[in-house]
Formats: sequence, structure tokens, C-alpha cells
Amino acid sequence: GPMTEREELLGLAERCEQASGPSYTIDCEIWDAIYPGDRDGRFAKLTAKGEPYHGRLGPADRDGYIQPLRAFSSSIDAALTLVSEGHASAVGTMAFHDEARKPWATIWTPQGEPKYRADAATPALALCAASLRALASQEVA
Repeated sequence: GPMTEREELLGLAERCEQASGPSYTIDCEIWDAIYPGDRDGRFAKLTAKGEPYHGRLGPADRDGYIQPLRAFSSSIDAALTLVSEGHASAVGTMAFHDEARKPWATIWTPQGEPKYRADAATPALALCAASLRALASQEVA
């Protein structure tokens, strides 16, 4: 069947960890997962009859014209908006004793457990991945 929201968020977390750097595609996918329908709605307005773009833009143009409003994968400030209220977060770039460690992020549960972790190419991507894992766990209804 169709992917559940939880599976979608966990899959996105994996993609953030595997990305080699900031990705507009990942920004779009995170935005669409967090604000489903927002970009479709904005695109529908842009291409409605009576609008200057009507008839000139097709669905394939959506990603170019209707951008996510936050660059999650390139900005720690943007990625921080994915951290739920009541959850502490930490991001770091430190590796001890010459270990090869990528930038990392950890999110604590409101009870103080450091439960969600990720390593990625950049601190923002690590924070995105850890945040998406935390959000996925909250989606369990």
C-alpha cells in the first residue's frame, strides 16, 4: 500500500544521512512532508485562469516556481524548526582521537532520553535526519 507518514519521514531521514551536501530536492521533500499540499495549493493559484502564468506552466514546473520556504538541508536555523517543542537538541562536528566522524545531531525526548541520532555530511543535514526520526516516532497514532 502507500507509504505511511512515519515510513516517509524515516526514509527522508535516511536520505539526509546519505546526501553529500545540501539538496534542494530534499528541502522540497521535507517541506511537502511537514506541510502537505502547501506547494500544490500555491502552484494551483499561480496557474489558475486569470493569472499571468496560466497555461504556461505545467506540473513539472512546480518545483522551480513554488519553493519550500525553508532551506532545511543548508541552514541549521531552518533545520531547528523541525525540532518539536519540549525536545532538546544538540549538533556537533567534533571527533575525538582522530576518529573519522561526520557532523552529528542528537535529539532528546521530553523525558531527557537522547533517543534520536544521526550523522551526515553537514550539521544541518544531521539535524534534519535526527528531527525527522523524532517526528516519525510522534506520528504513531
